[in-house]
Amino acid sequence: MSDILYPSTCEVEFKGKKPKDSWMKEWPLEQRIQKFFEFCSKFDLREDELLKDEYQIFSHRLLWAEHPYCTVMQEVTDNELRMFYTLVFSFTNEHWGTFMKLKNEGIEATRQHFTQNRHARNDLFQIYYPKGTNVKDWILDGPAKAAKDLAYLLQDVENGNNSTPWTMMGFAKILEAYFKKHQGFRSPLYPCKNTARYIAMSYPHLVDPESILFGGTGHFDGLHQIFGGQNLNGKVKYLISENGEFIPQNKYADQWLYQMDLLVNHPLNPMTSQKYLNIEDKTCFFFKAIAIRHGAKKPTKQIPYTWIFPDTFNLSNRPEFLDEVKHKGLMYE
Repeated sequence: MSDILYPSTCEVEFKGKKPKDSWMKEWPLEQRIQKFFEFCSKFDLREDELLKDEYQIFSHRLLWAEHPYCTVMQEVTDNELRMFYTLVFSFTNEHWGTFMKLKNEGIEATRQHFTQNRHARNDLFQIYYPKGTNVKDWILDGPAKAAKDLAYLLQDVENGNNSTPWTMMGFAKILEAYFKKHQGFRSPLYPCKNTARYIAMSYPHLVDPESILFGGTGHFDGLHQIFGGQNLNGKVKYLISENGEFIPQNKYADQWLYQMDLLVNHPLNPMTSQKYLNIEDKTCFFFKAIAIRHGAKKPTKQIPYTWIFPDTFNLSNRPEFLDEVKHKGLMYE
């Protein structure tokens, strides 16, 4: 076992359940950045106790494009199906079993599957469905309608009607507006961003995986641990232009871009591609790890490995990792 250590950190005040400062606030900035990149460098080894045992809250590789979903989806060539499967996967909080049942056996077999099996992962935060929604029905019917209505977004790029791929944020914002207007959602940006991520990772000619992806609460909590000062969550104002460009609208947006550019371009950064996306993702995981180490956050209840990945996929780059998961009986419910 080789845990990532956080020596000589300090006590911090809390506002609710969130730290008001960085546990590393007495460290020089470069030392904090080094600790973050140590975390990233060791992420795929899964030798650290948290990374090894709590796979469900650290449920990606260092590089998002190595997720098995991207591999499976590369054999799908129909743009409506690409959209449909990815929306279902994202709105189920990335439930592998639902995705594979749908892809392999179709809608009605999946609907029947839900009578005895869970439709979505239960360990990520709530997606705000319209009041009264029967989620088990919506999770098939809602994305199916959306895919029919929105497949042209991908088809236009493939046909050359759009000269460049969508940016991830441009694509996500179109999806968000659609689900608000046509399906009654209040706050669907999280699964819409996940849809943009997975389309980009699977089909970089359609959605640009090198474009900026604006993060959520966990991402900003991670940046706050690295950079200290004010937590920028909720303070950044920005616009997404018609061509998908991220346009800062206040000093906090400029500060966020400065922090991201510093990490993306840092010589210790082990990520060689899709850097903005992967930095966004790993800052969130970094916060979870340091918060658990300092007793400010608890691991979520363990869920079956096969809710997240196929049983042949090794999340770690250690060959024995998959055997360890199987030995613990975590492969099946």
